[in-house]
Amino acid sequence: MILETFKHFPDFELLDTGDGFRLERWGDAVLQRPDPQIIWPKSRPNHEWNNAWAIFKSASEENKGRWEIKKPLPNPWLIEFDSVKFLLKLSPFKHTGLFAEQAAQWEFMLAKIRNKSENQKLKILNLFAYTGGATLVLAKAGCLVTHVDASKPAITWANENHKLNTLPADSVRWILDDAVKFVRRELKRGAKYDGIIMDPPAFGHGPTGKTWKFNDDLPGLLNDCTQLLSDNAKFLIINGYATNSSALALNNLLTDAVKNLGGGVEFGELCLKQKSQRLISTGIFARWSKG
Repeated sequence: MILETFKHFPDFELLDTGDGFRLERWGDAVLQRPDPQIIWPKSRPNHEWNNAWAIFKSASEENKGRWEIKKPLPNPWLIEFDSVKFLLKLSPFKHTGLFAEQAAQWEFMLAKIRNKSENQKLKILNLFAYTGGATLVLAKAGCLVTHVDASKPAITWANENHKLNTLPADSVRWILDDAVKFVRRELKRGAKYDGIIMDPPAFGHGPTGKTWKFNDDLPGLLNDCTQLLSDNAKFLIINGYATNSSALALNNLLTDAVKNLGGGVEFGELCLKQKSQRLISTGIFARWSKG
């Protein structure tokens, strides 16, 4: 089991954690965001925490969650990962539009495609693709990415990130759809992909209102996805944020699904490392790779 964290992402830093909060730096902006798993005390002095530009106040019975702005910051503002630019915003749900821990998966995928020829255009499927973190990193590396998400605002945000990076218009195919339905249609069309990444939520709804439940619906989706892999496929990655699942469960599921494909499976927790070197878990993953 791996405790996985990114190696090089200068525009993000986990400064400290404690008392139910993370203190993070995104570019120049310093934010305090709640994280209920953080049950230990803060390590850094209060004056450092008080330097936060904005603090997200969690919802209570009296009011919804909201950002308390301490220092004016652009909304959106810009950060980079490996020369890929992203627009960040203070969303109503404490997020910024990017999950920094996913940089570890971006590094993993870039390493897997590094040996492709200059003229080779690998086809990648990104399911539950959100604002396009993996999509943009892979498109910048020369892949042709099919970006699938059920949220129109998320795809709009991902499009903004795409335009910001002046990538060819055909480097990404944008699909507003339910992931399960789209994958089944791709199977009927005989589509093949050289890599698949998915970030399914614990619970959600498609554009037509169809309900998604992680433990109920992931096995069928994964089985369909394995049939979409090309003979030269490089990877299949599942990221999970479902509190009632585990990395071991994902490992068992994925190991069975790819048992006839060769290659290997690894699994673990996606982590962020703070300045003191303490790790905090942000999610679980299992990934298959070959070559």
